[in-house]
Amino acid sequence: MTALLERRLTRTTVRSRLEALDQGTLVIGLIVAMLILGGLTTQGFLTTGNLSVVLRFSAAIGVVAIAQAFVVLGRGVDLSVGAMALVAGQVTLELMSRGWSELAAVGAALGVALILGLVNGFLVAVVGVPALLATLGTGQLLLGGIKVGLLQSNLYSVAPDAFLRRLGMGSVLGIPTAVFCLLVVIALSWFCWSYTSFGRLIRAIGDNPDTAWQMGGPMRRVQIGSYLIAALLSAFAGFLIMAREGSVTTTGAAFSPLLFAALTAVVIGGVSLSGGRGSLLGVAAGTIFISLIVNLLTLNSLSPALQDLANALTLVVAIVLDAWLHPRDEETAKSGDL
Repeated sequence: MTALLERRLTRTTVRSRLEALDQGTLVIGLIVAMLILGGLTTQGFLTTGNLSVVLRFSAAIGVVAIAQAFVVLGRGVDLSVGAMALVAGQVTLELMSRGWSELAAVGAALGVALILGLVNGFLVAVVGVPALLATLGTGQLLLGGIKVGLLQSNLYSVAPDAFLRRLGMGSVLGIPTAVFCLLVVIALSWFCWSYTSFGRLIRAIGDNPDTAWQMGGPMRRVQIGSYLIAALLSAFAGFLIMAREGSVTTTGAAFSPLLFAALTAVVIGGVSLSGGRGSLLGVAAGTIFISLIVNLLTLNSLSPALQDLANALTLVVAIVLDAWLHPRDEETAKSGDL
């Protein structure tokens, strides 16, 4: 009996110590280990050119991960972010092919994002539809509706002289343009989370929704706002992908690798699915870690099926880690939902 109690106390102590750390710090350690492993096992992995590719690849994932983090921090989830990223590119290039100016086409795509964010927020915050089901449905509806009602081609290419193309090329202050855009998004999000009432209310809702309600916080407006931000950031990520790839197809799905990569980066970076906890350092570190995994698998010429298996396993491990560090019964007790 004493030995069993000691083992339980040991597990509790280990968990409490890990929980007290910024999970981003732990992920940075994993990144270092991944760099060492990749350097020892894969030729060309640690070259400047390859690491530059990793950073450019991580830009879109990072923006979508931050979009997801805004929602997850308030105890939500948005499965429509991948669809929105794809649709942003489709709408922009389709309208440009019809003679719209680039600025007007981008504005229309952002308008679609605003509508999606409002619909998601309304369904979750006002109607009370579970976020998982609401965003699952809206993402599929968005992709199908745009494809049936607007698109007239299976493949759209970005004009070489388009401004959007420059997002995937060149540099700003010596930093690749796409990476610079990610850094700007991180800085603005950090300011929002740390120094605005909106950011504090998101954390309050995620940590203890009953208390936030009793304090008179505009919970519904904050939740709707988080889905609006998620949709707009996802559209911006779509522009980054379009700039990097130089084209957009109509064959993408709502459950794209981008969605899974971003969600994995959020969870493994320490943004708890129970809400109220997380840091942008963790999200950024999680993004780099996921990008390194994808790059390492690609350099080793693993089949798409094995890559999907590895990515799925990473997501499962991240969810299990989150569940261990933040048990559901403890989080439920804190919120009063017994």
